[in-house]
Formats: sequence, C-alpha cells, structure tokens
Amino acid sequence: MEEPSLLLSLLPFLLTTLTFFFAIPISRRKGKGVGFAAWCLIPFLTPFILFHLVSLTDKSVLDRLAALEGKTS
Repeated sequence: MEEPSLLLSLLPFLLTTLTFFFAIPISRRKGKGVGFAAWCLIPFLTPFILFHLVSLTDKSVLDRLAALEGKTS
C-alpha cells in the first residue's frame, strides 16, 4: 500500500485551522473571547459552537440597546 500524499495527510489539520481562524472574528464581534472560539478545535463540537456563535446578537447592537435603555430610564 502506498503512502498518501502530503496534502491529503494535512487536510484535517488545514480544515480545523481554517475553521478556527473563521471563528475568531465572529466570536470577537459577538463579545466572546478567543477562548470561546478555541472550542471549535474539538472536532465534534465545531458545528454546534459555530451555530451558537452565529446565532448570538452582535455586541454593538447590545451596547446600543443598553444606551437606549439608559436614556429612557
């Protein structure tokens, strides 16, 4: 049996790394830290963590809402 190609051997690592670098800006925009995006490095949790991050409200929207509530109170 012959050895797999180098690209094929690195494919899981590359996919995990790209997903992680995709999750970092999303987690910062949502007001979560990079540590929260690090949960995407666990293969079976990645889709659930990404779905949770995408479904959160942006931090800027929450800040503007808090400012509006402060003005009316």
